[in-house]
Amino acid sequence: MNEHYISLIAAYGTGVLLWFLANYVFKSIWKDHKTITFEKPWLEFIFSIMAVIAIIGIGQLYLRDLMIPNDGNKVIDAINQFLIFSPTLLLIAIRKQPIVTIWLPKSKFLFRLVIGLVITICSLLVYWLIRKNAPSFESLLTNTYHPKNISHLVQVFMEDITIALIFVRLSAWIGNKRTIAIVAILFAAGHIPSLLTSGFAVNELGSLFLDAFIVVLVLSAVSKSRDVWWFFILHFALDMSQFYGGL
Repeated sequence: MNEHYISLIAAYGTGVLLWFLANYVFKSIWKDHKTITFEKPWLEFIFSIMAVIAIIGIGQLYLRDLMIPNDGNKVIDAINQFLIFSPTLLLIAIRKQPIVTIWLPKSKFLFRLVIGLVITICSLLVYWLIRKNAPSFESLLTNTYHPKNISHLVQVFMEDITIALIFVRLSAWIGNKRTIAIVAILFAAGHIPSLLTSGFAVNELGSLFLDAFIVVLVLSAVSKSRDVWWFFILHFALDMSQFYGGL
C-alpha cells in the first residue's frame, strides 16, 4: 500500500468524521428529510442506468475529439465535461423530479459549500501531514484550487450527482443499507483485476476490505446528509492530491 493511498484513506476518514461533527453542531442544516420515494423505484433505477449508458456514449465522442473543439482551453473542456454528464440532469428534467433526488438541496447551499471547504482543508492537512515527500501545504492548496483545474472540478461535481442519481433510486428500491453494501463490494471488486495483473498477494486482501470500509464510511455520511454540495469539494481536492500531493 503506497503512501498516497494511506494518506488518502486518512484524509477521507477525517472528512467523514468532521462532517458527522458538523452535523451534530449545525443540526438545522442537515436535519432529517422526508424519505425519497418513487412510484416505481425499479423503473427509475433502470432509467438511471440508461442515463449512465448515454454518458459513456458521449464520453466516447469526447475521447475521439468529436465534441466542442478545444485547443487546451480549460473552460471549453469544463463545458465538454458538463455535456458528457448532461444525461443526469436531462433525465430528472424529463421525469419532472426535484434536484433533491440527486442530492442537491436548495436550502442554505452556500453554507453547505463553506462547511465543505473547511472540512476539505482540514482533510488536506491530514493528507499532507501523513504523506512523505509532500510539497509545502501552501503549494498543495494553491495548486489544487487553481483555475486550470476548472474542468476537473466540473467533472467531479457531475460524477457525484450521477452517483447520487443511481444511489437514490436503487436505495428507494432495495434499501439504503443494501445499496451501500453493494456499492462497497463492487468498488473493492473493481480493484481485483489490477491486483491479479500485478501479482496478487494474500496480504493485499486487507486493502480490498479497507477499500470497502472506506466506501461504506463515505456513503454512510453522504447518504445521511443527502448533500453533494459539501462532499464534491472534498472529493475534488483529494482527487487532485494524486497530482500535487508529492513525488
